[in-house]
Amino acid sequence: MERADRLLELVAELRGAAPEPLQAAELAERLGVSERTVRRDLELLAGGGLPLRAGPGGGQVLVEPPRPVVGEAESLTGPVRATLEEAVRSRRAVRLVYTGRSGTRTLRDVDAHGLVTAPYGEYLVGWCRTREGPRNFRVDRIGAAYLAGRGSDVRELEELLAALRVPLPRGPSAPQRRRGPDGRDAGAARTWTLERAEGVRSRLREAAAEVLDGRGGAAELRVVAGHLAEWTRWQAAAVRAAATDAEPVLEGRRPPFPRGFGRATTYAERERMIQDAMAPRSLRDVLGDLQQVLEGLAHWAAGCDDALWAGDLPDPRPYGPPGGPRPLADLLAGPRGPLGHVEWHLDRLAGDAEDGCGVRAVGRCPLRP
Repeated sequence: MERADRLLELVAELRGAAPEPLQAAELAERLGVSERTVRRDLELLAGGGLPLRAGPGGGQVLVEPPRPVVGEAESLTGPVRATLEEAVRSRRAVRLVYTGRSGTRTLRDVDAHGLVTAPYGEYLVGWCRTREGPRNFRVDRIGAAYLAGRGSDVRELEELLAALRVPLPRGPSAPQRRRGPDGRDAGAARTWTLERAEGVRSRLREAAAEVLDGRGGAAELRVVAGHLAEWTRWQAAAVRAAATDAEPVLEGRRPPFPRGFGRATTYAERERMIQDAMAPRSLRDVLGDLQQVLEGLAHWAAGCDDALWAGDLPDPRPYGPPGGPRPLADLLAGPRGPLGHVEWHLDRLAGDAEDGCGVRAVGRCPLRP
């Protein structure tokens, strides 16, 4: 390991352990070097401004008073967020020690483009040179960071956000923001979900405009929109009922279904009935129905109680018992939620997915058990 990377790992270890002290022997074991090397590195970092103090038994404790970051040396010894802010401001590349969800720690070289707020944390958005693609990194999982000695390539932040499905943040709707027992920010969760809802509706309008302008694909869009209208209607109603402990409210202009529809026991049987019921409608009517369902979902999400966003709720499933508790934002906009479900099908209509497109994807819908 190069010395610069070892210093970065050393800072990450100290920061992760704070306010508990770490002994040189333990640091040496974690980094795979000698105690002498660790002591020499600590002296170098302390001389460069890393705020260390002696702990019990001769261990080292990292304390982080606020201080500006203006150059490479200061970035290594300064607070992580200050380093990220400087990287974004000056369009610099930044090297990170990042711990993923699995607990694996990696070194990443990232062209920093923005800091955005999502439901449960703050993220650095950028182009990961290590993985050669757009990525987001939770700030609280970045153990250490320093500014690389080169400028980052210019890329549009909006394009990166679109690729990552991370919305641009809006300000809170109220001055007081409720937080759950784990620190979850209810205002940020609501804002993120409403951004996703508007993004989905915008994508749907664009897909419809292309077809209605005569560019083809009307039959395919009709099948997918009919599928989405009814399943999204059911999903939105089920999440609302789980959140409020009330009877389901079905939005939109639901077509008449045969008497046995409510007793359909398989996905394939229910989907066949949905397509039969949607068949007499025009494409505009089916799309209008789906847009009304999405508008109703967004209206409810904008006005429901803050407490719903700060806790977890049961996960209603199309088949079988409810799933484990999940945050409301995840229930609405996560991969299996109504907004994520619509996006999944729109990606395949646009040809952005490798596993099929359009009508064929209805048979492989993520809601199918």
